[in-house]
Amino acid sequence: MIRKRELVSLFCALVIVLAGSHAFAHNLWLNPSNHFPKPGETVDIGIGWGHQYTASRTHEEVKETTVEEITALDPDGQTVKLERESAALYKIKVEKAGVYLVTARIKPGVFTMTPEGRKWATRKEVENPTKCTAFHISAKTVLVVGGSDKNLSGLMNQPLELVPLSDPSKLKKGSALPVKVLFEGKPLAGFPVKATFAGYEEKGAGGSAAQKPAEKGEGPKTGKEPGSAEAKQEQGHRGGGVRFPVETATDDQGQAVVPVDRPGYWLISLSHKPPYPDPEVCDEYMYNYTFTFQVK
Repeated sequence: MIRKRELVSLFCALVIVLAGSHAFAHNLWLNPSNHFPKPGETVDIGIGWGHQYTASRTHEEVKETTVEEITALDPDGQTVKLERESAALYKIKVEKAGVYLVTARIKPGVFTMTPEGRKWATRKEVENPTKCTAFHISAKTVLVVGGSDKNLSGLMNQPLELVPLSDPSKLKKGSALPVKVLFEGKPLAGFPVKATFAGYEEKGAGGSAAQKPAEKGEGPKTGKEPGSAEAKQEQGHRGGGVRFPVETATDDQGQAVVPVDRPGYWLISLSHKPPYPDPEVCDEYMYNYTFTFQVK
């Protein structure tokens, strides 16, 4: 029989593993000062980081090493330089009418959970590994300049990427944004798409009807039974991080419709966890991705 001391040790180890896996599920997002500027204007691009998409669109401190790369393409697909003001703020001058695509990412890496906690290493590099994750966390936003949607469907060659299928500058309260989700350039079918608006987390989960998860019929079904292991896995750590008033899924073509019930700043969240090719090295990839836009 297992002695009491051994049971306590096992319980503590499980708590460390579970807490560590939840704690790392951060998101990165981009906060333009103006999503719809005119040609010749300079736009601030703020960096958001953490678990909660608050009314201020900030949560945790953005450190000097948080963002490894930030890139922008103009309406002609040409790279545009962003000026760094600080770790949490960049600037971009938009000269042309059309859509500027802006993306950022942190440095990809790997961590392994052990009874002693999280280790920044692969399974082969630690003792008693329980689960290894290779992470890639990135963000995207669009600036619609001068009312033109030229290059709206442009790609930034990210592993996991969302493409808006209609001009966000035309969105109004009660409308919807159709999107397409790609992984390694191919549409992801039956993939969960979640969205929230700035400040929803501060109001809590028990708000008005408009704040509740999307009703049946608002988007394609996932095909997973409620309460099943697959459904629970998709839910992630909703109780401890971002809560999403809108949840839907992509169809067979990788497309989904995201309803928006109010003006303001919105964030779409994607999380994809395909298996790692060599299970002796690591168990899974974790691609956390956000797309931010504004509803007038």
